[in-house]
Amino acid sequence: MITLKSCFTLTTGNLRFFSYFSESIPHIYESMKSYSASAVSLLIYAVLFSIAFGSCKKKNEDPVPVNPGTSGKLTIFFRNLAGGQEIQFGQRLYTNAAGNNYQVDMLKYYVTNVVLIKDDSSEFKFNNYDLINAKVDSTCRIYGNVVPNGTYNRIRFYLGVDPVRNHTGAQDGDLDPVHGMIWTWNTGYIFFKHEGDFMDSTGSIEPLLYHYGTDPVLAQIELPIGALRIDNNEKKLYLNFDLNSLYGSTHTVEFNGNNIRQSSSVDDRDWLTSLFENFQNSFSYDRSE
Repeated sequence: MITLKSCFTLTTGNLRFFSYFSESIPHIYESMKSYSASAVSLLIYAVLFSIAFGSCKKKNEDPVPVNPGTSGKLTIFFRNLAGGQEIQFGQRLYTNAAGNNYQVDMLKYYVTNVVLIKDDSSEFKFNNYDLINAKVDSTCRIYGNVVPNGTYNRIRFYLGVDPVRNHTGAQDGDLDPVHGMIWTWNTGYIFFKHEGDFMDSTGSIEPLLYHYGTDPVLAQIELPIGALRIDNNEKKLYLNFDLNSLYGSTHTVEFNGNNIRQSSSVDDRDWLTSLFENFQNSFSYDRSE
């Protein structure tokens, strides 16, 4: 049995409605004097009941309906590295291809619209919008609770947020502005954020602030993943993201004179292009189990 106490969640919309509703009750009462007290009470309870159960909707629906017994579960783990080593925050331990010694104080990025692909090119879509915060291990994984049985050999996803959701306005979950990953609703979300510092060519310590985004540089990543077999079971897939690859695979990213970028200036174009083309080589398949 579902009760109002266990089900009802006060959202901003609920609160606004209750405020309006409570202020309006005297007016409603005056206009309904010709009705019986029981009828008025029934109306009020019906309204409250509909609001309460309107808040009982599942926040995360499965992407597509799948028959019981024909699906399994998949958890995708993201390991965040620099030069093949697990990132240790607040320590100047890493050197990029340009020879810049740097540290990581913050590393966040969006992984969205994950797709698993079979040999015959058929696809299963997660329809997800997940923010990876490398400092918080629990955010570095994506869950597929109802993945159709089959053998998948490729994965595809976006580094960033697609144009529709990028400019939708107030959103919740990992797209909530509380996460500090949005400029404005017009400009959109920050797809990737690395903040820290580095040692410049004179030996001075300078800030390093890279905020990457905007629609034209939404990066699509596609990787081979061996033969991932889903067969009414629970599987794990491990992917790596390496900062040194981002700063030195196809293009070498030099930090000197190039250490503050926010994707907002014409001067940012070459930097944006370099990261956009490097992102594909920054992710790699590790293993599945």
